Amino acid sequence: MKPYLIAVAVLGAAASVAVAQSVVKPTGNPPQFPKAYKELAKQTKPPSNNWLLDANNDTERFRRLQVAMSGTDIPMWEITYRYEELYVAIQKNNWEMGLYHWNKIRDRMNTAGMKRPVRTQNIEGMFLESGVWQSMRDALISKSPERMRSEFQTVREVCMACHVAENLGFLNDSSAFKRTKSFKDHDSRTEPSGRPERVHSQADAAGGASKVGTARSGPFPLPAP
Repeated sequence: MKPYLIAVAVLGAAASVAVAQSVVKPTGNPPQFPKAYKELAKQTKPPSNNWLLDANNDTERFRRLQVAMSGTDIPMWEITYRYEELYVAIQKNNWEMGLYHWNKIRDRMNTAGMKRPVRTQNIEGMFLESGVWQSMRDALISKSPERMRSEFQTVREVCMACHVAENLGFLNDSSAFKRTKSFKDHDSRTEPSGRPERVHSQADAAGGASKVGTARSGPFPLPAP
């Protein structure tokens, strides 16, 4: 299995290098290792586009792959995209498209937990095993527009509460949450000032995270408008 994984990674790297070289005009700047990655200086071969192939051994190749794959930021980038596509699917009553993206979101959540195990408790406790993920899936399968829209708002609230629980409440100003705060034929919830609701602290999340238990028998209770 290990040789197979290495072969796949090497082929992918080689293909990307070939494509880049075919469309980008060289600047003439000399290649050099970035100073931030001091381990690269141990490489026997000089720096080149073969950043994976030229590594001294397989251990270093896997280390570089792990660095390139990063932590939860890349899975969350994909989750955000699919979250918005889920919103679009529900808006268009395209439950098959919504179910496709929702299943993929579960996969990426598990990937995020694998890469950053300290995040697993909230990923599972607030989404995958709390009933939130299953209830959204059930709503999509039901093909009921009202049920899908209601459950989506639950998902949105729990997403924001999870950010707070992970000390990432500042992410709740994301444009993705602004764009998905309501559906076209539904009034959006606002603060008395008319600004969109914000969840930045543990206190703000009281209506979200604290209401997600280890089991969920009914719709997630949203705070009153």
